[in-house]
Amino acid sequence: MNKWIWLGSAAIVALFVYLTKGVMLPFMAGLAIAYFLDPVADMLEARKIPRGAATTIVLVGFFTLIIGVILAFWPIVQSQIGAVAETLPKTLASVRPWMNETLTSLSDRFGVDLGGDVEGMLSNFSDEILSKAKDGASSVLKGSLALFNILTLILISPVVAFYLLRDWDLLVAKVNSWLPPSGANVVREQFKKIDDVLAGFVRGQLLVSTTMGILYGVGWSLVGLEFGVVLGVLAGIMSFVPFVGALFAAIVAVAIAIGQWGFDLTQIGLVASVFLVVQFIEGSFLTPRLVGERVGLHPVWVLFAVFAGGEVMGFLGVLIAVPAAAAMAVLVRYWIDRYLEHYDITDSDSADNDSAELSHNEQTEVESKKSETSVADPA
Repeated sequence: MNKWIWLGSAAIVALFVYLTKGVMLPFMAGLAIAYFLDPVADMLEARKIPRGAATTIVLVGFFTLIIGVILAFWPIVQSQIGAVAETLPKTLASVRPWMNETLTSLSDRFGVDLGGDVEGMLSNFSDEILSKAKDGASSVLKGSLALFNILTLILISPVVAFYLLRDWDLLVAKVNSWLPPSGANVVREQFKKIDDVLAGFVRGQLLVSTTMGILYGVGWSLVGLEFGVVLGVLAGIMSFVPFVGALFAAIVAVAIAIGQWGFDLTQIGLVASVFLVVQFIEGSFLTPRLVGERVGLHPVWVLFAVFAGGEVMGFLGVLIAVPAAAAMAVLVRYWIDRYLEHYDITDSDSADNDSAELSHNEQTEVESKKSETSVADPA
């Protein structure tokens, strides 16, 4: 009976989250901020500072740091965004001759009419981009739900973060008091593992993304790529989404390099080299040291989680896909361990079976050699 109660409760919670996904972003942002800053508030509370005051100090410091970073980089970012708007037509113009030549070559080689002049194609493409951008801006300004989300993200998330951070220990204690005595230790153990996984991913990945953004920005600026700072910030933010974010940033950087230098393989190679070097540093040093093996997800499952999260909950789903998948992986490992324990399957049994199979194969091979020897030498 208890099993069905738990399953029904989980289904109701999942349905509630899915139905309210349109307004969930500011609350999830507040929850993430509170979870991220709880250890700092605990440290201040341990120094005899009241929890409310500690919460205020931590949140004021956190948002002051965020606003300070934005204000420090905003003039550079703003100037480069304006330069991007001015350079985009020139970039398209520099690509036109190459595309014309490529389309003509393909038409001659395969005898296929690819739709005429590339000028018209790029013109239509540019018009389509502008049209989509205008529609998107209009929908953002006119759509009440989108505007509501933006306002609540700015105004409500800090409030949610304050109340959750202030009452975090009380909420944890309350949930802990609801646990049934028979399974309380098991539940606490699994939640402790989930906490370790989430802490390892969120805090570690934040440091990884920040470091990668700095490395990208400095590297691309040193090789002379225009808008290197903007691209570095973009790459750092998007690298929080594994694989997809980094790949998108690399494609944008190479596209801008082509617009700036044409098809100069040396310059494009330098831009690509910065990407590869930063990726090597991330894979060899940053992620192993800052994130480690705590997440414990196969890369294929990470990709699946990102796309599945985007399909189910849009942008919010992409952001929380990997942490959610890591938390679910903890529970899946627990049930797999229970399954192996129930059927008395252990690694030693598997090793013994492999060893026995190997011994059997070796014995068969020895007997086969003896048989071949006796045939070759009947005497």
